[in-house]
Amino acid sequence: MKGSTKKRLIVIILVIAGIILGVYLHNEKKNADEELKLAQYRNEAIAKMFWLDVKHTGKDPNDVEFFPSQDTDRIMERWNAVTELYPEAGYPDEVVEREDWFEVSQIFLKIPFHEIQQEMIEDTDALPEGERVPESSLEDYIFYRSFSLGPVLVELGLEEEDH
Repeated sequence: MKGSTKKRLIVIILVIAGIILGVYLHNEKKNADEELKLAQYRNEAIAKMFWLDVKHTGKDPNDVEFFPSQDTDRIMERWNAVTELYPEAGYPDEVVEREDWFEVSQIFLKIPFHEIQQEMIEDTDALPEGERVPESSLEDYIFYRSFSLGPVLVELGLEEEDH
């Protein structure tokens, strides 16, 4: 091989390596940006879900502190009250005490509240025959104190008659 052919081959190899490195670095940046957006979305979703105040403590989106509000406390009280009657509602005392809101949200989302709601309805027989309520009524009660399950909640002692 002549010297000029070797130089061309080296240049071609370097150009190809440069292109590969450029594509790799571009993909890494894209993945990092996507992870950043997902972390921001996750934090916003948790804060909205449990009515938490948020303090950003650094540039990294994972550097946040959540602070329970009065609304958060009420949500936790209702969830805990339901769990006292129906343990499968799974109120996580220790996790709430640690204020690990990411884990609290994961636990909440795994609980089959529609099944617990159906059990509550069957246990009380408080709804008029044929009356239907949305599957999310128990979750709506826990989060917003919604009363689509009103008669059931009253009969179970979770709410008073004149709510």
